Amino acid sequence: MKLVGILATLATLSLALRPNKPLNKALVAPATKAPPSPITLPTTAQFQSVVNPLVAKVDVNQVSSWLTKLTQFPDRYYQSQNGVAAANWILSTVQALPVPSGAKLTVSLYKHANFIQPSVIARYESATPTNLQGIVVTGSHFDTLAGGSPQGDGGPNPAADDCASGSAAVFESLRILTSQGFIPGRPIEFHWYAAEEEGLYGSTDIANAYAAKGVQVVSYLNLDQSGYVKAGTTPEIGIFVDYTTKAATTLLTSTVAAYAGLPQIGNQVCGYQCTDNASWYNAGYNSAMAFESANTNAFPYNDQVNSDGSPLDTLDKVSMPHVAAFAKSTIGFIVELSLAGSGTTVQTTTAAAKTTTTAGGVKTTTAVAKTTTAATACAHSKCVTGVALRSTCDTCVGQIIAQDSYCGSTSWDSTCVGEVKSICGITC
Repeated sequence: MKLVGILATLATLSLALRPNKPLNKALVAPATKAPPSPITLPTTAQFQSVVNPLVAKVDVNQVSSWLTKLTQFPDRYYQSQNGVAAANWILSTVQALPVPSGAKLTVSLYKHANFIQPSVIARYESATPTNLQGIVVTGSHFDTLAGGSPQGDGGPNPAADDCASGSAAVFESLRILTSQGFIPGRPIEFHWYAAEEEGLYGSTDIANAYAAKGVQVVSYLNLDQSGYVKAGTTPEIGIFVDYTTKAATTLLTSTVAAYAGLPQIGNQVCGYQCTDNASWYNAGYNSAMAFESANTNAFPYNDQVNSDGSPLDTLDKVSMPHVAAFAKSTIGFIVELSLAGSGTTVQTTTAAAKTTTTAGGVKTTTAVAKTTTAATACAHSKCVTGVALRSTCDTCVGQIIAQDSYCGSTSWDSTCVGEVKSICGITC
């Protein structure tokens, strides 16, 4: 995505400044509008006891390593073999992740009809189906322009900020959930899109296909340019309000405040359909967009001169701690929505092995280990939300007291005894 230098809010003027993005051809309206979200989105962070330990594990070195390797492809153009190779590499990094017992991770290449670069879709979910409706989706584009400039000539095109940075934050979010044993309530999908630079082609195909199939998506969160911090400015996260929904943006504002560790600046506007959240918005889904800064402080190379995805969009322009902050806010957003309305405790388990199969030229990795059953909801909404209880009396009681002010501040009455019995399967 390219934002700097775009002062007009009319799409026609924006397109005149961005000849490499024929958005008028890409954003085909879905044949069927998406079904509504199965839940009302929360407005505040509700699962901080779950999310805080996860975001504490975000690793700047891991972010840097993955991002660096992605930028080493000569380009990631949607009609080049380098672009295909980059997609296969992303697929392989997801396949290599450890998967907790009780969870399932599948990843595949999403083939597009009109260009050779596939998108990548990973789905992380409980191995035991839950009664929670809908899925949560986050994504970023990983493609680049061709050969170092909008015209397709020149040197390598690392596109470190636009958008290896967002792609790395999405991957780190998935890595943390699997490595830390988080078991989702409702499934979470992680998308890496092809062909964004040419007109949001990859995300449009996928969002429209989901709408046509009636897939219930609670919300989509987009990351595009997550790594640049202008010299002399305070790192911040920009929250966009066009081609997004109010409900998703409200939650994003809350999760950034709760988990990112950075200030945010709201009411940012592209003025046109500038990145992949527009595809989901147009399909009828909740959509939110987090950006590296206010528009005025964004990456300073516009399309007319060098483009964000130019030889100047190099690794040294990216702040790895800034990308890590986006991973933290993403983890917060997707975990909050995965658990919203669950009323259950959260299970965390150890990693187990995976199996890989190939069918029809599309690699799929599935990791299914020993299944665990989610705990029954407790009588008090606060009592053990987000706590994986162990089946010993002292541990169970201790964790209930730690999480439930009622059972921790009054006599241990029949209600508390009932909670221990239903949640831990024992009588104290």
